[in-house]
Amino acid sequence: MTKKIMKKAAKSSAKTKASAGTSVKDLAWLTPAKLRSIRGALVSMRDDILRTVRKQGIHEVDNGDSVDQASQSIEKELMFELSDNERTTLDMVEAAIRKIDNGTYGLCEATRRPISRMRLEAIPYCRYSIEYQNQLEHKETEAEPGPDFSTIGEFSGGAES
Repeated sequence: MTKKIMKKAAKSSAKTKASAGTSVKDLAWLTPAKLRSIRGALVSMRDDILRTVRKQGIHEVDNGDSVDQASQSIEKELMFELSDNERTTLDMVEAAIRKIDNGTYGLCEATRRPISRMRLEAIPYCRYSIEYQNQLEHKETEAEPGPDFSTIGEFSGGAES
């Protein structure tokens, strides 16, 4: 069954690459054997993340002084942040597994061009090419100008002492 899926994925991937105007040569390194290996690594990553999330139990203790309660509150925030990051990574890992199964693994989701081999080997669940990822990050920094401190110390009315 797995062999059928991998062969189908490889054939579908070749068709998708050709139809998207990408070079089959760019993704020729993604042989069925390599795809099986990557899929196995992604499944292992998924299982590790799920195991870690299950182990993270937040134990709430109602007793203690205000310092203990503050410390516990900080720990809870950290745990929620970690589990949020893990959920995001888990979603990306599962998406990469689906992309292998449907034959679109290795293509940027935005540009439909091949993602570089080095990037995929470093982050096998990446969604975008490095070029497109840089564009996204550049747009984010432009969109978030930061706080406006120009009015600090100004008062619209009233007496100052």
